[in-house]
Amino acid sequence: MSNTNLKSIIESLLFVSHKPLSLNEFAKITGGKKEEIKEIIIDLSQEYKAQNRGIIILENNNKYQLASNPDNAKAIKAFFKKEVSDEMTPASLETLSIVAYRGPINRQELEEIRGVNCSIILRNLLIKGLIEKKDQENEIYDITLEFMRRVGISKKQDLPEFEGLNGNVPLGEFIDQDQV
Repeated sequence: MSNTNLKSIIESLLFVSHKPLSLNEFAKITGGKKEEIKEIIIDLSQEYKAQNRGIIILENNNKYQLASNPDNAKAIKAFFKKEVSDEMTPASLETLSIVAYRGPINRQELEEIRGVNCSIILRNLLIKGLIEKKDQENEIYDITLEFMRRVGISKKQDLPEFEGLNGNVPLGEFIDQDQV
């Protein structure tokens, strides 16, 4: 694999990853050597800085992640303020409902229920403060106190039909009962 191609792949991985990646993870995915990968990451970081780009590469304990340039914090804050106040889409409401009734739930289970990738919706719900990640490693999500405040409940069990829809009842059983 050419150095240019490896650089492109590393940049793409940094872009799509929702968590920091280690040199070992980059090497395993790309088949590249850790030393070469580290050099490429340093080059990318220097390019971004020299060109005053909107992104930077963060490094902590030999793990790397893309982030927005701190110089753009004011614009980003304005964007998030607008995004938090925007109305929710039907897909967001569906995802939030699943997290509320079935949570804590991991992303894979959520995506199995919805049948689609939920990454962007989950990100938006996290930004709005309606859900939180209970476990980074396993991507387990649950509702927040802010969600409960907005909905006007003091505990999850106060949600309508909670007993029938919550995670204690296998979803298949509930769906089968509902269809009878």
